[in-house]
Amino acid sequence: MTLARGCEIKHRLMKHPLLLCMLCLAFVFSSCDKEEDTIALISVVDVEGEPVEQVLVRLFPEPSSSSAQEGNLIPDVEQFTDARGQATFDFSEYYEQGQAGFAVLNIEATKDTVFIEGIIKIDPEVVNEETLIFQ
Repeated sequence: MTLARGCEIKHRLMKHPLLLCMLCLAFVFSSCDKEEDTIALISVVDVEGEPVEQVLVRLFPEPSSSSAQEGNLIPDVEQFTDARGQATFDFSEYYEQGQAGFAVLNIEATKDTVFIEGIIKIDPEVVNEETLIFQ
């Protein structure tokens, strides 16, 4: 684009303030509606609060007749905890913006002969955290 052409566009926009306002508003509103990640972070610690690694963590929904018929259940997912005792699950692909609520999932964690259970409520577009204590 030449300098003369750029000045011509600027001059036209200044002559039409309504057009300039509409362009600014379109830019502002289109950049504000970004979907954030929906994450479940499960931490597993022992009774002293030290992280426990290599724990198999499974998250799964409690099936209900209505959600099973609709076919929109979140699948069972499982993962081993890392050296920090954490397993991270990303549910972003299952959340649709504007959806009211998201999910309540069961947690099962096992290592050797130890088995613990819990529940986590998943709120959309945030990191949802739950800590389980291995005894």
